[in-house]
Amino acid sequence: MKRKPLEIKKQIMKILKAEQEISIKKLEKKIHTNYQTILNNCEELEYFGLLKVMKTKENTLNGREYLVVKNIK
Repeated sequence: MKRKPLEIKKQIMKILKAEQEISIKKLEKKIHTNYQTILNNCEELEYFGLLKVMKTKENTLNGREYLVVKNIK
């Protein structure tokens, strides 16, 4: 059954309340939905000033940048 976007946004905010900062990839695993869905919902929440999506510096394991979501409320 498909979840509603509001349910996904609520889960994102609940996780951020507990962790303050988390990668999009980790959110994807915790919420059990795909990367693009998480990113789209996070960008919408960012537009409303509830969180911030940021690129990090290089990952120590593979040297690539990745996206992190940070709670700003």
